[in-house]
Amino acid sequence: MSTTAPLLALRLCGTPALGPADGPLQPITLQRGAALLACLAWARGPLPRGRLAALLWPDAGEAVARARLRRLAYTLEPSSGAALLELGAEHIGLRHDRVRVDTLEFARAARAAVAGGPIEANATERLEAWAVHAAQPLLAGVAIGSEPFDEWQRQQRIEHEHLLARLLVRLAETHLARGDPAAAQRCAERLVTLDPYDEPAHVLLMRAHAAAGNAAGIDVAYLRCAEALRAEFGTRPGAVTEAAYVELVDGLRAQTTPVRLAARAPVVRFADSPQGAIAYATLGDAAEAIVVIAGFVSHIEIAWEDARLREFLTRLTQRYRVLVFDRRGLGLSERLGASGTIEAAAGDVHAILDDAGIERAWLFGASEGGPIALRLAADHPERVRGVMLFGALAKGTASPDHPWALGRDAFDVWLERLVAGWGGPSCLETFAPSARNDPAVRAWWARMLRHAASPATLRLVLHGLREVDVRPLLPGLRVPALVMHRRGDRAVWFGAGEHLAQRLPGAHWLPLDGDDHWWWRGDTEPVLRAMLGFGAPA
Repeated sequence: MSTTAPLLALRLCGTPALGPADGPLQPITLQRGAALLACLAWARGPLPRGRLAALLWPDAGEAVARARLRRLAYTLEPSSGAALLELGAEHIGLRHDRVRVDTLEFARAARAAVAGGPIEANATERLEAWAVHAAQPLLAGVAIGSEPFDEWQRQQRIEHEHLLARLLVRLAETHLARGDPAAAQRCAERLVTLDPYDEPAHVLLMRAHAAAGNAAGIDVAYLRCAEALRAEFGTRPGAVTEAAYVELVDGLRAQTTPVRLAARAPVVRFADSPQGAIAYATLGDAAEAIVVIAGFVSHIEIAWEDARLREFLTRLTQRYRVLVFDRRGLGLSERLGASGTIEAAAGDVHAILDDAGIERAWLFGASEGGPIALRLAADHPERVRGVMLFGALAKGTASPDHPWALGRDAFDVWLERLVAGWGGPSCLETFAPSARNDPAVRAWWARMLRHAASPATLRLVLHGLREVDVRPLLPGLRVPALVMHRRGDRAVWFGAGEHLAQRLPGAHWLPLDGDDHWWWRGDTEPVLRAMLGFGAPA
């Protein structure tokens, strides 16, 4: 790759534009041209022509679509003024050595700021400028009437907005630490604009007002949060938000300006893998490590907002260094290149262990996380101390020799019901019957689904669950295993857990009372005691 300075600049934030790297950019008038360049810009290498043709012209025949792609690629080249594309017989790529892409530069700068140490004073202004630039809608005005491209674009926007939000939080915290509440307030305002239902963003705004000694500003920020949640979900701010509001108001009355938020989300880091970056965070510093492998959706930061879940994970730090993560395609991890297979998810766990410098760890696999834990234990037993399973299963759909699951047709009906309710508290009565009427939990679960995955990703991940069958692995596993399952579980039937325990050599079987599928709901004490004690030195 050439080490010379880029000759071209491609702007994807706002209206797409292209031009000389040191000169004015011109809007890209061909919408499919902008779409093609965007796909190539985010790709890690050349993309197959067939894939691009199907993405941009899904309703055309393959031959017609490929011909249109060929004409479009050659149309873009002369208009750029310099070599822009690598044109192969079956692939097309962007000349990354010659093209500077704003979204990629933003991502590099933001990730370094979010995951690194303290932000240097001379870097703050540059990061602020990036935050303003990145707040523009991605590919503004680009609509080509292609459902596959629309879904791809939606995923990119979600991932981009998540990264922007983390950068804004980092900047606001930095400004507060440096005694600049006005700058912190500007960042918090942008964060609230990005997601009006993000309670931690509203708390951050309240903290900025408190640091400025503005009691009225605290009240306005709290009421703004309360009204947004009431209008959208019919609920009130959560206990953490209300406690922060009271603390800030009382602190200001006592002429103090607290800038610490209890239960602040853990620092998110990124493990690189050939397929994309995987977001993870660690809690505690114990010698033993445990990786929490969640079910079909996860989002590190939103999960941390649930007080019951937060308490459960914090209790685990009595013995373990706890690792939580979002598998590729979900939450804060990269969305493109997502896979629904347990092999891909096991690879994600392997990557975060490498990145965190952990040789061996316990694996806690809940629900769909169970087969992932078992897959990694089978493939890399040298990295696994043991597995602890909760509400897990060995096979995703029913068969004559495994009747403890939905049949394929029933599974697909359930999946479509879940997707149809995306954006709301879909299927909460199945996952957590004890919380089905709790407004705060309903609002939290709806937000989790909206931010953790798109409808297409939900289908991808759950199609992977439908096809899973790890039963052939079970007899050969030789790591300690704890299997826990609640008798009334409505999402994964009790018989599935009992079957796992019977097939895993030497497994310790712990049947539990209750009907919540979520391990942090219902009676959690038996679960915590078992996890903290299993395999511990006598």
